[in-house]
Amino acid sequence: MDPSVVKKDIPTLQKIQDDHTFSQPAKKINEGSDVDFFLSSKAYKDIVTWILMLNASMFPRKSDDGSIKSWHIGMPAKDLSPMVASLKAMIGDIDAMIDQCPPDTGPRRFGNIAFRDWYAMLESKADDLLQKYLPEKLCKTSSGISPAIEIKAYLLGSWGSAQRLDYGTGHELSFLAFLACLWKLDAFEQREEGVEERAIVLHVVHP
Repeated sequence: MDPSVVKKDIPTLQKIQDDHTFSQPAKKINEGSDVDFFLSSKAYKDIVTWILMLNASMFPRKSDDGSIKSWHIGMPAKDLSPMVASLKAMIGDIDAMIDQCPPDTGPRRFGNIAFRDWYAMLESKADDLLQKYLPEKLCKTSSGISPAIEIKAYLLGSWGSAQRLDYGTGHELSFLAFLACLWKLDAFEQREEGVEERAIVLHVVHP
């Protein structure tokens, strides 16, 4: 890909308006026709837009002096915005819960059943984690449903199924949706094009 090409055609994920009404999350895709509806929905368009934004942020850039600037997974974290740093710390807290739920040593055909204990612990602590690491405005409401209520559903869906003991692309998508929600709610810092998105890729998606 030519790094000299300026990516003017990459769409931007639009922020949510102040008058938006939040609701308790509920499963909407239950049969084939629901999938068709989803593929034509604004939610689907937002997800695709978000993926394109994150992907484009990692494109190499040509500097004014002609040198090529590129980025790679594993680069040291520096100058992280408060939101990216908070998410990185939150993931660290979630990861630390693993030590409290050691793998079960019994025979098993599928995933380790200790995952259910870990997931139950995450569920019980999810509200506190969001209160601790998200901007205060996202955890408050005057109507009974705060933005954090919707966000939590995507966060919990990011780690796998405690029922089936599996993990797949749908759970990865849930994590991307979690991050997209935060972007739409203006939780991330406004920085030069691609900087904040790149920090999300390098230090949150790949912590």
